[in-house]
Amino acid sequence: MQFLKKSLCLMLALAVAVSVSADETKGKKKKNEKKAPSATARFVEKLELTDAQKEQAAAIDKEFAPKMAEINKTRAAMLTDVQKTAEKDARKAAKDAGKTAAETRKAVDEALKLTDDQKAKMKDIQKQQTEVSGKIVEALKKFLTPEQIEKLPKVGGGKKGGEKKKKKDAA
Repeated sequence: MQFLKKSLCLMLALAVAVSVSADETKGKKKKNEKKAPSATARFVEKLELTDAQKEQAAAIDKEFAPKMAEINKTRAAMLTDVQKTAEKDARKAAKDAGKTAAETRKAVDEALKLTDDQKAKMKDIQKQQTEVSGKIVEALKKFLTPEQIEKLPKVGGGKKGGEKKKKKDAA
């Protein structure tokens, strides 16, 4: 009878210990698990936001993150494994070399070696990204100060607009 009581107590203690251990591991993230960047991250990373602004930015993230994730998923599905590796290597090399964003983009474009069909799809994807980014910036402008708005990165082909002006001026 005493053996039965000891065994029962031991099993109960073991069950509690396993339960507590399982609860602790639920709260921790896996080491290789990556969190997707927020939709607003690249726009507000250099801004000092108040707590209220951070909450508003989080609401914008919640609104636009699914659309950005869908666009990124479409882009990733379009590329081959070789192209994805080439893109990653080109980005790393450009970053290590201290290249500007435009130089990095050019290096990545050259490394991807897209087919004509992929180029057409990529153009559509970039158009979608620019459209969503524009909506994100407009939403951010509703609660940012004028000084913060000035520091926001420009969205859309700023270079293309400048080229059009030059052509008009030359005429």
